[in-house]
Amino acid sequence: MAARFRSLLWITAFAGPLLAASPREEVLGTWRGTSTCVNKEKHPACKDEVVIYEIRPSKTAAEGIEVSADKVVNGERGTMGVLEFTYDARRKAWTSELTTRRGERALWILPVVGKRIDGELVDLPDGGRVRVVAVKKD
Repeated sequence: MAARFRSLLWITAFAGPLLAASPREEVLGTWRGTSTCVNKEKHPACKDEVVIYEIRPSKTAAEGIEVSADKVVNGERGTMGVLEFTYDARRKAWTSELTTRRGERALWILPVVGKRIDGELVDLPDGGRVRVVAVKKD
């Protein structure tokens, strides 16, 4: 009996984490919420948006994801674009670095906590916030 109990403890302690969902599996799906401008002085063209993110496995990176981002204007969805993200274990978040048409660099940081993402877009290299995102999984 004691040996069986120790075996059960060993399985729970060491195999349990292996059976947990991967960060990619928990983020896949449809997410809805808001993307809000933080610094309109520095980014005057920035607009607050109602957003819908469709997140699916990457077509090019084995463990990556792609985020298709739509904004809702007057009840109509309009595609803003698709970005590739990789998981940053140090940040415990999905990240995607981009360069704007004006040559500025920025980083999307999307941490997933349950059925919520409270993320941000930050300028690089200074880390100043451009946007905050608050979305919930359908």
